[in-house]
Amino acid sequence: MLRELQTRFGKNIDSMYKAGAAMKVGTPVVKKYEDKTVEVAPDNTVSGFFFVRKERIPTDVNCSRVDMSDYDDDFINIAEGEGVTLIPPVFGERYATDLFGSDAESLNIGDPLMVSSGKFIKATVDSALIFGGKFNDAGHNLYIIEIAGLAKSVE
Repeated sequence: MLRELQTRFGKNIDSMYKAGAAMKVGTPVVKKYEDKTVEVAPDNTVSGFFFVRKERIPTDVNCSRVDMSDYDDDFINIAEGEGVTLIPPVFGERYATDLFGSDAESLNIGDPLMVSSGKFIKATVDSALIFGGKFNDAGHNLYIIEIAGLAKSVE
C-alpha cells in the first residue's frame, strides 16, 4: 500500500512503463530503459527510485461491487507486464507504506532508511529517507517515510 501524505501538486508522473515482475503498490522501483519496464530497486538504494502504483480497476466479480477497500488485491497486487505509474519522491514529501522489513518495530523516528529486497529497512549508509513513525490507516499499520533535504549520517 502507498499513501501520499504530503506531496507536491503538479509533479510529473511517468506512466509509460510496465512491471517487469509481480510486485505490490508502493514498492520502490527503478526504470529499465531498454525495455520500458521497472524492477525492484537494488539493495542499499537511498535515491533514484520511484514508488510504483497502478490504476484502481476492479476485475472479475469485483466489477459488480459498488464499494471496495483500497486494500483489495485488485488494487494492491501488480502483475508482470501490467502498466504502472511511477511516483518520484521529492524533498519535503511524506509517504506511508507497509513495505518495511522485519526491523520496522525497532525503528526510531528520525532513523535513516534504505531499500533492501524491495522493502525499507534501517540504513547502513547515509540516506535522506527518514523514518517518520507509524501511521494507522483505518486499522492497517503503515510506516511513514519522509524525504529530507540532506542525507542523514549513519550513527
